[in-house]
Amino acid sequence: MRRRHLLAAVAAVTAWALSAGVAQAAVINVHPGQSIQHAVNMAHAGDVVKLAPGTYFQNVTIQKNGITLMGSGSGPMGTRLVSGGREVPSTCSMPTVSGICVVGKLDATGNPVAPTRRTTVRDLSVHGWSGFGVLLFFANQTKVHNVVAARNAEYGISGFVLHGVTFTHNAAIRNGDPGFYIGDSPNAQAVVAWNRASGNGASGADGIGFLFRDASWGKVWGNTANGNCTGFMFIDTGSPGLASHWWAAHNTANRNNLACAGEAEGPPPLSGIGITLFGARHTTLWDNTTNGNHPTGPSVFSGGIVVASSVPAGGHTPANNLIKENHAQNNSPFDIMYDGTGFNNQFVDNDCGTSTPAFICS
Repeated sequence: MRRRHLLAAVAAVTAWALSAGVAQAAVINVHPGQSIQHAVNMAHAGDVVKLAPGTYFQNVTIQKNGITLMGSGSGPMGTRLVSGGREVPSTCSMPTVSGICVVGKLDATGNPVAPTRRTTVRDLSVHGWSGFGVLLFFANQTKVHNVVAARNAEYGISGFVLHGVTFTHNAAIRNGDPGFYIGDSPNAQAVVAWNRASGNGASGADGIGFLFRDASWGKVWGNTANGNCTGFMFIDTGSPGLASHWWAAHNTANRNNLACAGEAEGPPPLSGIGITLFGARHTTLWDNTTNGNHPTGPSVFSGGIVVASSVPAGGHTPANNLIKENHAQNNSPFDIMYDGTGFNNQFVDNDCGTSTPAFICS
């Protein structure tokens, strides 16, 4: 009897809450020709802005918590955000314009005040923007899933000052700068999984498939980097916080043989690099594959797996890294290269043909 009364009371409270108008998540549908930005401005936390298939000549800025921007697929018959010369400046303009920008609250001088949280961008493509395909800045717990960023002048899918970021099942193709990027994030707590980066470096300056700069704490697995200047780079340049505590496993970096000339006050020349720990610390490379990485132009270093100091770039020497059970073949000048700096860098049971020092592959 008591149980029956309790169930009745629960049902009554539930009915009262619904009748009182407790907010429910909404789906806001947008079709080509309608404003995506207007829909985002109208949305509340938990709402989904759903984009119908088609081409949208619009860029979008999100500065709200808990918004999902969802397309109808990242393929040719899905949802495409294309520049077409119709770029609208926003909070994110630098002065270039990015296709999608998720940004926290900034003060009058542009410094971060409060992050956005729990934003999701998924199932669409961004093409041809003068800035980034997808730009995240001071955006926590942001997820980017099944997005294709192609032929953007700068980065493909990237973020700065992040915590709890997730990149899954995306593709970055022939962007001017790195395909995927996480930087200036000392507690990134990142998950970067099952993404593809190919042909990035169209500008000839910084063609890295996956770049993790001055960022720490994350897992990088199951990704593929082919045809860039460098496949994967974990680098410390001396900004606040180290590049440390990454776990990178089951990734593939093959034929990253574009030649990027570098810049006078930016990245050095790069070509023919599979995976590099450039001043990184407390990082594990396990069961990754690097094949056929050969420099086709000047490069500060080259090879399948490279562990080296970033002191010349303002960073540190590599330390406490574990390079274990990786597969590196047919790379030049070496399958695995270690410059001998730093301390406690361990090379264990790697499948490789050539190395410096020679003991690594013996």
